[in-house]
Amino acid sequence: MPKSLLSMLLFLLLCASMPTKSEFAADQALQGRLHGRRLLQYFGISSFDMRESRLVVSGGCLLDLATSMNRACALITETVPYYYIDPTTRTIQVNQTLTTSDVRWVCWGAAYTNPFPNIDISLYSDFSVGYGFKTMVTSCGVEIGTNFLACFGANDPSVSSTGAKIGGQADPPAGKFSQVSVGGLHACAITNFADTATSYRSNLVCWGNNRMGQTTVPAIVQVSILTTINYTYVQLGYEYSCALRSDNRLTCFGSDLDQSLDMPDRVLATNTKNGGYMSSGSSYGCCHDCSQCDCSTVSHAGVGARCLEQQRISVTWYHTCAIRAGCDVQCQGKNPKCTSGSLSTWYAKDTSCFCNSCVRPHEMECWGYNAWGNANAPPGKFKVVKADVDFTCAIYAECNNKDVLDVVVPGTGKSQCQLANNIVCFGRNNQGQVSPPSDMCNGAAQARLEAEARLNNTIFATPAPPTPRPACICTPQGCDCLGEYPRLQFESACRPRCHLLLSLLVCGLLLLAQS
Repeated sequence: MPKSLLSMLLFLLLCASMPTKSEFAADQALQGRLHGRRLLQYFGISSFDMRESRLVVSGGCLLDLATSMNRACALITETVPYYYIDPTTRTIQVNQTLTTSDVRWVCWGAAYTNPFPNIDISLYSDFSVGYGFKTMVTSCGVEIGTNFLACFGANDPSVSSTGAKIGGQADPPAGKFSQVSVGGLHACAITNFADTATSYRSNLVCWGNNRMGQTTVPAIVQVSILTTINYTYVQLGYEYSCALRSDNRLTCFGSDLDQSLDMPDRVLATNTKNGGYMSSGSSYGCCHDCSQCDCSTVSHAGVGARCLEQQRISVTWYHTCAIRAGCDVQCQGKNPKCTSGSLSTWYAKDTSCFCNSCVRPHEMECWGYNAWGNANAPPGKFKVVKADVDFTCAIYAECNNKDVLDVVVPGTGKSQCQLANNIVCFGRNNQGQVSPPSDMCNGAAQARLEAEARLNNTIFATPAPPTPRPACICTPQGCDCLGEYPRLQFESACRPRCHLLLSLLVCGLLLLAQS
């Protein structure tokens, strides 16, 4: 036998006896691409507490609001599925690793112009901008680290009736402070530092123009030697000031033009009406005594640990809106009863508490200037309110089966749970400030519609006919060569008998070659 033919036969036999792969490598192209939650920070809006971005909302998608003159913004959170078309099943599928969760600001109304573009407000723990007459704009911030106040912009110093010089709104007092607010021609700040509070005989300090008594802080009458009542949050209008107290009363003082101080059920804050007014009961703000109300529950926004006083009141030039406190706050010291759980976990799932003194919890109240209906508070329960000049926006509260129940909200045609975390705006609309985008919570629904459109427009290719398989050449002794089976299947079925025959054939050929 020629040696070339013998070598070819040996090569073919060795190839036939080599092991073959029966699996294909999986596609790993999309693995490892994780998209976490991204928080888009807009430093021009400081009202949002960053912990909200880590908590789930139900119903709508709104977390917080901000307003500036004729402009409004909403902080929204959305999870948008990543849809793709599976060509095998011809259906829409979701790739979880590419699904995005996004927290961002959405704004509408007049264009925004930053009045202090050269100030890096990330250096301040709290920052406030006040608009005075015409072009008078002033800002103040609490410096991070030192807690000192720094003010910029317009200043309006004045002289008292006795000839004493009175500093303007951009002349902040010395000391350490925690929160600040600027009005038209005056400013106020809260201090949580004992030495500063002692030096001013109040933890609320105001300065600037005082022609309407807007910087004369009403002294708090202490009713117990065991606890001290302090101011906890302050916001300013043009020539008046409003502040929440730790006993959950609201105090407003200064100009009463357009009934700016005309809060519901008000009483005198001091012995005279010149000393301002305060609410008659503990009806506003958040819980401050964790033994008497809920400071911990995080299940629902606007209550418990997620109650933020900067979201519960909004003071503008001439009108104010406030959201009434929840039942845990209103029932403090009024014989609340718990059949399960305790007062400190009022909103927790397994707690059941009640009292007869809770009046209209989480409802919104507005008073003052109302030429455009900006103080006509709508029905429903709310968790956030923001207002400016002549309009107001608010976010509906989440149902909690405690003091926010799933009932139909008059005038909406929807229930409270359906409206939860959605927005309502009212008042003047000359710049579109009360017309929020109707689709800002529709990211997931829009992504699905786009995927369905792609599916409807996709032309799936007709599968190609299978490639004819060549006849199997196995051995001279007559292996199955009809091509009825794939080569790998035939070889798998042939072993080990075929391999034994092939080995014998190799040995025979080698003996022939030697002879």
